[in-house]
Formats: sequence, structure tokens, C-alpha cells
Amino acid sequence: MHTSPRVLIVEDERALAIAFAAAVRQAGAASELAATAARARRLLRDSPPFDALILDIGLPDENGLAFLSGLPEAERLPTLVVTAHGEINNTIAARKLGVREFFTKPLDFATFTGALATILRPVAHRAAPATETDSAFLGAATAMRPVFRQIAHACASDEPVLLRGETGTGKTRVARLIREHSRGKEGPFVLHAAGTAALGEALTNAQGGVLVVEDLAALSPSDQALLVRGIEAADATFPRLLATVSQDLAKAVNAGAFRSDLYYRLQVLEVSLPPLRERLEDLPALADFFAAQLAPGRRIEIHDDALARLLAHTWPGNLRELRNVLSFGLTAAAATLIDRRHLPAYLMGPPAVPGEEVDSTHLPEPLVRGLRDWIEARFRQESAPTYRELSETLETGLIRELLPRFGGRLARLATELQANRATLRKRLKGTHGSE
Repeated sequence: MHTSPRVLIVEDERALAIAFAAAVRQAGAASELAATAARARRLLRDSPPFDALILDIGLPDENGLAFLSGLPEAERLPTLVVTAHGEINNTIAARKLGVREFFTKPLDFATFTGALATILRPVAHRAAPATETDSAFLGAATAMRPVFRQIAHACASDEPVLLRGETGTGKTRVARLIREHSRGKEGPFVLHAAGTAALGEALTNAQGGVLVVEDLAALSPSDQALLVRGIEAADATFPRLLATVSQDLAKAVNAGAFRSDLYYRLQVLEVSLPPLRERLEDLPALADFFAAQLAPGRRIEIHDDALARLLAHTWPGNLRELRNVLSFGLTAAAATLIDRRHLPAYLMGPPAVPGEEVDSTHLPEPLVRGLRDWIEARFRQESAPTYRELSETLETGLIRELLPRFGGRLARLATELQANRATLRKRLKGTHGSE
């Protein structure tokens, strides 16, 4: 059940506290008033949870910033600070405590209410505490289902495993997971980056355990031959091989750059990790995970505007790139909220070129995903819809969304958007009578 956001107002000046309460109410939220830090602590302890805090520094029983500092970091709310004294030390201290905005009295209420609306906007995601779950295996995207099956098969076997996937998809993390859940996991676990050193020493160090060869395609011909000989010898001490690859090995075999006998010996088991762009349903959970991992103990929020930009990106660097973006955002925000202002510039898209037309045929990715889900739901119904039914339903929805922009007047909408008013009326027949 939806409930209104709740704001705790900690302000001893009664008239100003009432004005804050009115601003909170106008923003669609409820509020509780506390004239002292002690009263605020009791409300935070005994009342239903709050979503934001308006805090005066000059409280009668305690400095407001000292009160905020005394709260556990994980329990600090998105905060707006007000004070009669805007000293630089207060500003710096507030910034270190993650305060969103800092206002001096007399208050500019227009700016204040704008900041209040920002922190009360619907939050897309609040990062949960980081767990031992690995980022590569979070979420429930359709593209990940075969991956889980493939990993399960690899854990139940001692055969070599080929781990395929683009750079940054988590191949080495999967290798660790397979080792941790396989038999004989007490043996050594050795990572060897192909092309950086001779393979012989790594094979010796990994005897009786697991050897992960990263970037298999970069193995030298001599190291490829060494692996073939080791596999053929069937020596009990020869390590189990887990190999990662980002490119098409079959093409390398056809081009004579990789040994076919080694290729086929490593094809026994395979785990193919999808790129992030093919599992965007998991991105919100992944973003939450990385935020909680990068800022343990802090109450990190990712606003819907930032999430929309993340969902619209193609992620050539996959999970690694997403983690770096979240790290950048946390540094730029220097607080508990990440919004679009805190994302790297390249995620904002290229600036518009004067006179250059925007490609209006390209739908934003979040809209495309919503459309796919809606179509899927319609086709799961008892009788499949016709194309006409689908298109008319979409058109009706579009008209309803457009009407408020034209004062709810159908005639004005038709005139300004060059539409046929009779057709619009027909679409809305029985659902909207205003013209």
C-alpha cells in the first residue's frame, strides 16, 4: 500500500517550523516537528520511519550538526540544513556529513521548496547492504537462466571449462565460484594471464588444484602445446583448467592462430556470460549492489533520473564499467544521493547540434522494455489481441498522456498537433468528455 513520504522537521523557531511543515505538505509529504535534538532522537527511535530531515543548526540543547554526526551513518536521512550563520566551517562540516543542501536565514523559500521536492522525488532504488552474493550472479534476467544451469554443470564436474563473454562480464568471478563449489576445492587456485609470462610456473604452482587461464586466445603456441601435453598425460596432479575468452575461438582456429586439438579439449563444458545490455532487467539490482559495496554502511539512494540514464546506455565495459560509474557517482555526490548530475559526462549523451534533427524514431530503452512487457502480458491473455486492438489501445494511452499538456481540451490538442479531432474523440469515447 502506498504511503506518503514522511519528513522530520527539527527547528525550535515555531513560525519557521510551521512554514516548513506547510512546504512539506505542499510537496505531498507528511511531517513531524521537533524543537530539540532530544525530541528528534525520540521520534527517530519510536515513530514510523522518516524519508527526509529538515535540520536547524542552532537548536536549544545541541548543535544540529553534532546531532546529525551522532546518528549512525546508515541511519542518516537525506537532509536539508538551515542556519542563521552560514560560516564556511558549518558548510564544510555539513558536506562531510552528507547533507544535501545548506541554507542560511532568511530563507529563499523558492530555492528551499525546490530542494525539498528533489529529495522527496520517487527514489528508483535504495541500495541494500552488500552481501556475499557476487555481482555477476545478481538478478533474474532471462539471459542469465542458462548461465546458472551451465555453472551448476561445471560445479558437478572435474572437466575443463571454457568461460566465454565480453570484457567485464565477470568470467574470472565465475571461475572462482566454480572452484568454491566443486570437489577438491582445498587445492591451490592459480590465476594466469595469458601472454604476460610463461605458463610452466603457473602449472607447477596449481598442481592438484585449479588453474584459471585468463584471455586464452593470447596463449603463445608453445604454451598451447604445453597445455595439450598436460591434458593428454592424464596426470592426477595436473590442475583442472578453467579458461576465459572474450573472442570467437573458432575463428582463431580457422585462421591458424589457435590449436584445434586444444580448442576441442576445452570444449567439454562451457559457460557463456551475456553482456550487460542483454540483461538490463538486472541493472537496478546490480547498481544497488555496487553502491552498497562501494559505500558500506551508508544509506545510498539512486534516483530515477540517474537510473534512466544508466538503462539507456549500451555498456561496452559491462559490469566493470557499471561499477566504475557508481564509484564516480558516489565521489561526485559526496553524499547519499546519486542523481544524473553525478554521472560521468559521457552518459549524458552528445550535446545537441544546432539545426540537427533528433532521431524521433528511436524509443528510449526504458519505454521499449515497458512496451515489450505490456505486449507479453497481452499475449498471455486467453485470446490473443489483434494488431488493431494493440495499436488503438496505445493510441488511446498516448492521447490521455497528451491531454494535460493542452489544458485537457481535445480541440486544442487536435489543432496544435495537426490531428483529426473526430478520430481523437472516437478513441476517447466513453473515457473523456472534455473538449
